[in-house]
Amino acid sequence: MSEIKQTLAAVQAEAKRCLYCVDAPCQQGCPAGVDVAQFIRHLRYADVQSAKRVIKTANPLGGICGTLCPSENLCQKNCTMNYCDAPIHIRDLQKFACANAAFRPELAPANGKKVAVVGAGPAGLGCAAILARLGYEVDVFEKGSAAAGVVAKEIPAERIDAAVVENDLAELAADTIRFHYNAPVDAARLEELSRTYDAVFVGAGLAQDRISGVDIAEGAPVVGCSQYLADLKSGATPSVSGTVLVVGGGDSAIDAVCASLTAGAEKAVLAYRRSRAEMPACDEEFFSAADKGVELMYMVSPVAIAKTAEGAAVTFVRNRLVEKPGEARKGFEAVPGSEFTLNVSRVVFAIGKKADTTLVAGKVDPDTLRVEGTNCFAGGDWLSGGATVVKAVGEGKKAARAIDAMLK
Repeated sequence: MSEIKQTLAAVQAEAKRCLYCVDAPCQQGCPAGVDVAQFIRHLRYADVQSAKRVIKTANPLGGICGTLCPSENLCQKNCTMNYCDAPIHIRDLQKFACANAAFRPELAPANGKKVAVVGAGPAGLGCAAILARLGYEVDVFEKGSAAAGVVAKEIPAERIDAAVVENDLAELAADTIRFHYNAPVDAARLEELSRTYDAVFVGAGLAQDRISGVDIAEGAPVVGCSQYLADLKSGATPSVSGTVLVVGGGDSAIDAVCASLTAGAEKAVLAYRRSRAEMPACDEEFFSAADKGVELMYMVSPVAIAKTAEGAAVTFVRNRLVEKPGEARKGFEAVPGSEFTLNVSRVVFAIGKKADTTLVAGKVDPDTLRVEGTNCFAGGDWLSGGATVVKAVGEGKKAARAIDAMLK
């Protein structure tokens, strides 16, 4: 679905299409709980300031989510207008409001209690922002040199402007949140924090790219997607050439193939083990990649990667889908004798990342995100295995409310 123009006239016209539903289903589809109908109503009457207040009160990273949210699978999927016309362009309206007004959160008086947050990604920032508003003193410990996690480090600049990230960070109530960068936290350090703070939230994200299921020759040009995107964005890898193969079917895989073309690849190939119907990447990003000339290969899996003078020779096997009893999503199996080889300059694996499972010991309560028998809470990608920015923010908020309930 194409974007609406980011002008007040276009925004007002789109806002007037909204039905302002009671118990709006769009809000129920937002993991951060933004009152969608309310902020759209403000935009209808050109009250951009109030619209942003509604958004940012619920979602401290409203600007980032207004740019990156897979809204077609969340709020817009639930929009009542789907039944009689096109859904409201909710994400575009949120993007406009967040870009064209200022926001400063209301802060409760200091309550004298301290909370440590591990990780300055979306979950950690969501938790820190809500706790700061509730009067807590918050210290955020981030192993990297900047906040916002994968949004700042990995997502290509062509998808999100750095100014959007900077604006959300500036509006977090940062004067009551202390950030400690280049400060990794391991299990021993976490135990220390749990003793010196009233509560701890672990939103550490995922630590390492997953590369598995393939026989890889020593020295073959193989890299994980997170590292690849981070190196491209930072300039550590200034350019690429030849044919870049990306293995995977999610939004990160789409980012990697598109970023490869931007960085100079003559061809970018996306290989996915199932069909398009099973691909988890959102439609908007998928069609954008196709428009840019990305070559798509379905129903294939790499089984071996050999090193060559020009890069790598990747041996694939073709797959066929199979029904899995009790599961909606189909499985797959290799078709015997279907092997073929593709020569590429490098291979990028975008099949997920692994969490540092040694960081937190104990069962996490799904309702409160509290680690059993401790004053620690955990959420975001570290717990879920990786989802969306807005889902991570929602879990950070959930943990903040549970921390506040525990400490009152």
